[in-house]
Amino acid sequence: MRNRNEVGAIETVFDGYRFRSRLEARWAVFFKTAGIRYIYEPECFRMCDGKLYLPDFYLPDVNMRTTEDKGGIYVEVKPPPLNFDADESRRLIAYLAELSWITGKSVLLIEGMPALWENYYFNAEGNGHYEITIFPYGGEKWDYRMLFARCWKCHRVRVQHGWYQEPYEYCGYCEHCIMQSGEKSRCDAAHPWLVHAVNMARSYRFDGRRRGHWLTATASTVNGNKHLGEDHVSQSGGFGRTVDTRPRTARDT
Repeated sequence: MRNRNEVGAIETVFDGYRFRSRLEARWAVFFKTAGIRYIYEPECFRMCDGKLYLPDFYLPDVNMRTTEDKGGIYVEVKPPPLNFDADESRRLIAYLAELSWITGKSVLLIEGMPALWENYYFNAEGNGHYEITIFPYGGEKWDYRMLFARCWKCHRVRVQHGWYQEPYEYCGYCEHCIMQSGEKSRCDAAHPWLVHAVNMARSYRFDGRRRGHWLTATASTVNGNKHLGEDHVSQSGGFGRTVDTRPRTARDT
């Protein structure tokens, strides 16, 4: 189904994967810097029309609108702008909805590069992230302005809406912390770990030159996986901090 040979796409090697575009690689930098476990192109799914669909990412430890373990989400990354009136975009949405129905997992459609907006709240370019969820008992949910947010206490990451607090019954607090310890800790879309990951993803040099600081994993874990601490900075190499001054269209298409 997917046209992976779009004009201008630059295959990029990072973290042991060969990404089909520079845009996908920059999101991989974001996930790795933020300590979010990801799997690139996890598996193919056969759609009802007989065609195969291959999602960009699977995030096993990130869930839609909750920090409780719900099996993760799939992520599809597209360059901006997305025209939802175009036939190609309509087909994409149909495939993402079918993917959610087949797997029982929510799908996050991301438009553009990682970006900061509105007082450092994390988002992507355009209207950012779009949620597509097909419920097994019937019904569907479509929403936009979805954000990654991290809990200040347990460090779990969820995807939540950027305009209103959720889950409603917990008044925007991390439900995992409330259920496990009774403590109220907010999930913050402007968490410094996420802000740092955005800056790293946008400035990372894939040519390997001028390497600098990068975040190293701390002893703290979430679901058995190491997460990164903003107070642990190393000079041991890895993520370049030099801002790429080339036009974005020249380096990320």
